Amino acid sequence: ALDRDLKTKMLVQVKSGLRTPAIKDPCDSISCGDLICPGSFVATTVDGHCCPYCVNPEVKVEDAIVGPTGSAGGEASTFCKDVWCFPTMCKEALTNPTGYNGQCCPICPSL
Repeated sequence: ALDRDLKTKMLVQVKSGLRTPAIKDPCDSISCGDLICPGSFVATTVDGHCCPYCVNPEVKVEDAIVGPTGSAGGEASTFCKDVWCFPTMCKEALTNPTGYNGQCCPICPSL
């Protein structure tokens, strides 16, 4: 470990014989009961949850966040990997990126 000055190395002795508390399963004390699913729904267990859910296997649930797609007006930067550029509210002519100025996206010169 490091001392308070964050430079000096020190040895920390831990007492032997200390016991860490056993990890309890939070679902041990929960009784889920009988689940009767309507129609084509199926009882499905989900990791991290104690009781199953009724799920319709015909309904596909997609992730709410899909990452940048350009659907909000953005487009991938020509000069920088994994960077998306979005329209600005600038009233002046934009300064466009080049291979020499180090910019990833057009910027407003008044900012």
